Amino acid sequence: MLEINQPFNFVAPPVLLNPASDSISVVVLPNGLATGWVEYGPTDALEQRCDGACRGQLPLSDQLLAFRLKDLKPGARYFYRVHLKPIHYTTAYSIKPGEEIRSDIHAFRTLDPTAESATFTVWNDTHEKEPTLGQLAANLIASPTHFLLWNGDITNNVSDGSKIISQFFAPTNHPFAADVPLFFSRGNHDVRGRDARLLAQYIAGPSGDYYYTFRHGPLAAIVLDAGEDKPDNLPVYAGLNSFDDYRTLQRSFLKKAIADPDFTGAPFRVLFVHMPLFWDAEILAHWPGVWGKDLNGNLINGWISEDARVKWHDLLVEGKIDLVISGHAHKSVYFPPNNEHPYGQLIGGGSEPAQARSIVGSVTASEMTIVVNDLDGQSVIRQSFTRGSLEFAERKRSR
Repeated sequence: MLEINQPFNFVAPPVLLNPASDSISVVVLPNGLATGWVEYGPTDALEQRCDGACRGQLPLSDQLLAFRLKDLKPGARYFYRVHLKPIHYTTAYSIKPGEEIRSDIHAFRTLDPTAESATFTVWNDTHEKEPTLGQLAANLIASPTHFLLWNGDITNNVSDGSKIISQFFAPTNHPFAADVPLFFSRGNHDVRGRDARLLAQYIAGPSGDYYYTFRHGPLAAIVLDAGEDKPDNLPVYAGLNSFDDYRTLQRSFLKKAIADPDFTGAPFRVLFVHMPLFWDAEILAHWPGVWGKDLNGNLINGWISEDARVKWHDLLVEGKIDLVISGHAHKSVYFPPNNEHPYGQLIGGGSEPAQARSIVGSVTASEMTIVVNDLDGQSVIRQSFTRGSLEFAERKRSR
């Protein structure tokens, strides 16, 4: 809400959300009750306009305004600028508009399934750490990619719905998603807290769910949601979780997704999911204490999602997934294909600056290169996939 004597303004730069080949959402945060619109077009003349009208009404909010730009061309560059107009509302018949303000002009490119290449950045487990978020954003702005995928645990928990706006759309003073469009993958901390169920009202995948697919050039992507990292029946959840059923539901979705021609025709296929499906290294000494035991006294291996692995693994093999990119463990490591999984498992870093990592992918029809960087931009993991190098995995898949 706009405080007395506080000038009307944007809380943060615009956020581009859920890009597609023919559409994209522009999300903007006013610091008081406002309406708005977006001017956009293939040049900075901005000859088109989106008013965001819905069911006969134009948008009005003191928190968040969202505009879906439609009928765009695949792989095309567009410029855009957001207009905000304060609204002074007294009664239903006493409404006065104020003087509008405008954002800077930003630009984006739509996705394109036929593009020759794809680049992407992945963040994970930022957990409200402002120094980490600020440097990640600065690095992305300095070296932009085609899209950013924020792979879960943006928050510690959603104890108050007002946190959603600040932490998911205005985490830094940088325009982190004003020019690089954002996809979101939900993590186990993002499902916690009294108001966690409000999250989908503000941010979700393109269809409103947290599992979805998209295609950009030679990359076919699947995003899944592993939910919590402990069993549903633990007393701490008070019987309010149903993630076992939710992961089963996603199995049905995954079976359809891997049969889609847009997916099967892609040279490289990547799954983004917050929790890893495999951990092929020694277990850290403190981990058993972090996750504890279930009701039967068995150790909870919460550094991976065993239920998700049981329910999805065979379909990932059938769909010839090349790589699973996850977070959650706060320890960056790559596990190559082996007898258990014919796809690689890559895990990003943690929230503290020394642990934090950005994962940067570059994909062509013949090669996919994944580089994991620390906050200083130094490479800590580099892994390349070519069709030839994947022959081992192909042999495993055929067994």
